[in-house]
Amino acid sequence: MNDVPANVLEIKGLDVVYSTNRGDVQAVRGINLDVRRGEILGIAGESGSGKSTLAVALLRLLKAPGKVTGGSVIFNPAGRSPVDLLKVHGEELRVLRWSALSYLPQGSMSSLNPVMRVHDQFKDVIVEHAPDRKEAVGDMIPRLLTQVGLEPRVARMYPHELSGGMKQRVLMAIAVALEPDLVIADEPTTAMDVTIQRVILQSLADLRTDFGVTLMVISHDMGVHAQLVDRVAVMYEGQLVEVGDVRQVFKDPQDPYTRQLIESIPQVGRRAS
Repeated sequence: MNDVPANVLEIKGLDVVYSTNRGDVQAVRGINLDVRRGEILGIAGESGSGKSTLAVALLRLLKAPGKVTGGSVIFNPAGRSPVDLLKVHGEELRVLRWSALSYLPQGSMSSLNPVMRVHDQFKDVIVEHAPDRKEAVGDMIPRLLTQVGLEPRVARMYPHELSGGMKQRVLMAIAVALEPDLVIADEPTTAMDVTIQRVILQSLADLRTDFGVTLMVISHDMGVHAQLVDRVAVMYEGQLVEVGDVRQVFKDPQDPYTRQLIESIPQVGRRAS
């Protein structure tokens, strides 16, 4: 009776197109992919491969001229009935967001409101999606900040007072504030130097340990996947070309495109040809 489905997300035949003056452009083609509960799944591919389009389609954040033209996305949050994310609307979708499914957006520099203190940005999310926890906000925020490696005093600061890495960890804390089943992180280390990138990757790994969330991490950087994920799904021209255990994929890639992505990782001692 207490059985929880092994897959938190089951994507079947997902198609996404963008309408243009020259006709529809297929951005995502027939994606079939399961996301296992408790894993960190990487979505890899170069710019334009369809990674971010896949993410916003799953989150129901796709804007015109983009549109989903086929498929289903069955979401299995713990303690709730399964739902097809492509069919939920209005209040049902609002309730799912943040409490069961949340988003770590690309570009921490521009994702926080510049005129609001960090505390108020947490409060907005918590009160909007879990009004019953309004009275607990004051206790929740210091704990959440501490769990991503920030001091509680950060809650009183404005975004311009934070470094890029601190902003990203604030966003991570907001993403897990309501203990969702699944967090989708879109290019979480973009435009960060290698030192800060390592801190962010460790913080992402800690989210699974500390909060028990499942993570889908979207990145063009195969080095990020090598350090962080359990499985990796490689996209090329809107399609999945390879899915597998990250160690096995790096050891013996089955698709030539995957091999090229792996070979693009800079290596110490390698001379440019």
